[in-house]
Amino acid sequence: MNNETPSQTRRGQHLGATVSSPGSPRGLEALAATGLSILVVEDNPHIMEMYSYALKKLAAGELRGKVPLEVHYAADGHGALAQLWQRPFQLVVTDLYMPVMDGFALVERIRGDEKLKHIPVLAISAGGADAQERALGLGVNSYLQKPVRFAQVLETVKHLLEIQ
Repeated sequence: MNNETPSQTRRGQHLGATVSSPGSPRGLEALAATGLSILVVEDNPHIMEMYSYALKKLAAGELRGKVPLEVHYAADGHGALAQLWQRPFQLVVTDLYMPVMDGFALVERIRGDEKLKHIPVLAISAGGADAQERALGLGVNSYLQKPVRFAQVLETVKHLLEIQ
């Protein structure tokens, strides 16, 4: 029996080939050599599964072709920072309320780090208007209120990655 947690077994999961959208704003063909990497920071394995499914749909849909899409996982801000310092990511999707280091502290650290501050951050949280205001004030690029719809996640990720 496998004793790894769901996040350990899915870390670095390759979600398939991507992009065949010529003329997209970022020239995604240029990313063919490096691919796209997304870091999902979420302590709830069920929600992680939903985000993984949404990103698999993105990889299988609009992103068919040349650019691989990888999704990496962290259960808290400390784990996320360790991964962010080890490899490049094109997007961070984070919960705000997590143990150890919450999403607010994570966003603060990302925005305060010269190497990381350019990475778009999507916050998805069950927090109310105060959480949204605080997250946007810390520099998240987009905020979605839980419970989120599958289509909301897809459209927001496509927008932040400039995929048409």
